[in-house]
Amino acid sequence: MHGAKLRLLTLSLVAILSTSMLFSTTSLDEEFSSLAPKQTSALLFGSTSGSNFIIEPGVGTNILVNITNQASITDNANVSIVSTSGWNVIWARNSEPSIGDEIEIESNELVWVQFRVDVPLVENGMPLAGSKHPISVKAISQFDGLESFWNFTIEVTEVAGISIDSHEETANVQPGEKVLLPVTLRNIGNHMANLVIRVQPMLNSGLPVEGTIPDQSFAHDGWSVGTFDLYKIDNLPANGSGVVQVEYAAPYMESSEIKVRITAYNANEPLTILSVNQSVIIERIRDASIQFEDDEKCGIIHPPTNIQSGICHHNLSLTNTGNFNDEIEIQILSNPVWSTVEIEENQVLLGKGETKNGIGITIGIMNGTMAQNSGEITVGAFISGDLIAITKHNISVDSFYDWKLISSNTTVTDENLSLVLSFENTGNNDDGMMISLDMDVTSNFGLICPPNAITDYTSENIRFFELRDIAPGQTITFSAYATTPRGLEMNGTARLEVMVQSILAPSLNFSITEDIDYLGENYRIEEESIEPNIFSELMDAGVIFLSEWNGLILTIIVVGVGSIMLNRALVKRQKDIEMHRAKYVSPPKETVEDWTKKFEENPQANKTEIQSNKIDPEKFKADFKSKSAPSSNTPIVIDEELVHAATFVLDHHTKEVNLKDAALLASDLIESTGKLTLGEKLIPSKKTKKKKPLSSADVVPTKSIGKSTKNEDSTDSDFDLDL
Repeated sequence: MHGAKLRLLTLSLVAILSTSMLFSTTSLDEEFSSLAPKQTSALLFGSTSGSNFIIEPGVGTNILVNITNQASITDNANVSIVSTSGWNVIWARNSEPSIGDEIEIESNELVWVQFRVDVPLVENGMPLAGSKHPISVKAISQFDGLESFWNFTIEVTEVAGISIDSHEETANVQPGEKVLLPVTLRNIGNHMANLVIRVQPMLNSGLPVEGTIPDQSFAHDGWSVGTFDLYKIDNLPANGSGVVQVEYAAPYMESSEIKVRITAYNANEPLTILSVNQSVIIERIRDASIQFEDDEKCGIIHPPTNIQSGICHHNLSLTNTGNFNDEIEIQILSNPVWSTVEIEENQVLLGKGETKNGIGITIGIMNGTMAQNSGEITVGAFISGDLIAITKHNISVDSFYDWKLISSNTTVTDENLSLVLSFENTGNNDDGMMISLDMDVTSNFGLICPPNAITDYTSENIRFFELRDIAPGQTITFSAYATTPRGLEMNGTARLEVMVQSILAPSLNFSITEDIDYLGENYRIEEESIEPNIFSELMDAGVIFLSEWNGLILTIIVVGVGSIMLNRALVKRQKDIEMHRAKYVSPPKETVEDWTKKFEENPQANKTEIQSNKIDPEKFKADFKSKSAPSSNTPIVIDEELVHAATFVLDHHTKEVNLKDAALLASDLIESTGKLTLGEKLIPSKKTKKKKPLSSADVVPTKSIGKSTKNEDSTDSDFDLDL
């Protein structure tokens, strides 16, 4: 009956699903399941969660646990093991423990699950002592998805350890100095601990020095060794580190070495001891520094002169920058060939860090060294023959200016004076000269300057010029000329002055003077006019013709013709003297003895007296003629003594040679015709191509006698530039 109903219900459901989609299959399943009795999974672990296993790091532990299926049906359980610490879990099944494995468990069946957990070694302080690491064994029912767990923990035991992370095997120290060498210790245990460090002296053989034990410090063979900053390795946490300083105090010796063994251990495990070796050597450092005390001093040195020694005194400073006493030698490594260098003290003993100042060094410049030469002095410091340090100092030669008058030649020809001067630049640098000419009476005078002179060519008579860029040792030569003054009434002496001045050293100047004696017109012998003859007319015509074509030929002809005229003038002068002797009558009121006596006593005083009394020369001349001219009724009487005295006076004023008198007579003849004098013709013409004038008005030379370097006040009146 019951089965028939079920079949009927099934057919009804099929008919309904076939005729209409209003009802879903899900609704039918739910309806059937609600009608059937419900089944649940029941997987239970045999051990209760919360177990704690104490395991030593680095040791693996085997664990066995059972699972029971208390359900009424067979169940397939997925069993897996999960470690939150990431530790390694191993079991005998084919799958990974963390993924799990399918285990079929019958109803009321008990299944054992065995696995091993590997506790890792302590690394960087992990795992910490006393820390608990959870592990879970999980079973998931495939029937209804319910999960069952068994949770337990693994606690790690304490582990002590120490490591020496860093240290220096060798080190250097200066004599008498200290050096600190760091040693880094680490607590590699998994709990807090105190670390211990000790030092002990060692022999070269590697064995400890007899009678010594490891300690915090010791003293041996002059050395002192100790450990510092020990608090940094107390109560170090797991994986904590601290730096301890090992101090080495070296003896003050040139050389020494100490070997030390450093030991360290964890106070929680004193039997585990680590050790390292160190050696410290005294390093002998030899070093020095040397320098000139003042870079500016002795930078420019004046060469030797009459007033300068050409020597400059400087000082050196020397420092022992080494770490022990040393004897330092100072040497000159190089210097310019035109200089001399000497050091007052070559050997200096200095202690560590000691400095000595004021070590004298003398620098000299050789005679004749040109200005603006420059060079470098190099000084070296030596220790035991080794060059340790050098210093350099630049020097240059200063300029000085000097001139020397090497020759002065004066000639007088036909009452024309010519002065030739030569100067040499005896300084050591290029210089220039300013030359000016002056004369205290009116006359024809000027300068004949070198081709490279700078002057004003607007005048025929050059009385000032400049010379520039004259090299040391170079000689310059120039001339000055002047004609004997004419047209003056009284006798006198004219002074021609040449002034030479250095351009770059204006206080250096020269003054060269020449005196020219001249006769006043009242004291010159009057000559009878000479009628021009055919020869002179031809000569004049020839001179005019040649002057129009060639100045050089004109000069040659004038010189030749002038010589002939001079000879003729001499002949005529002799005739004139004879004529005067025949015609001259002595004045009745003045005897020859009185006149000659006055002249012999003081000719210059007579001249001064005439000038002081302001005697009119024209009146004096007329009176003299009136007194000396014979009357028509008086017979001519020639006084032989008077003629002799007059001849003596003429000869005194013409003592050079008869040619000079002849030249004056020829000059008178030329002046009478309005032509140039013979002296003016002999002077070379300056009417050459004019150069652009360069003004030197800013440089004013000082007049002096001879060479002078004294500064004097000067004005523009010192130069007579009026032509």
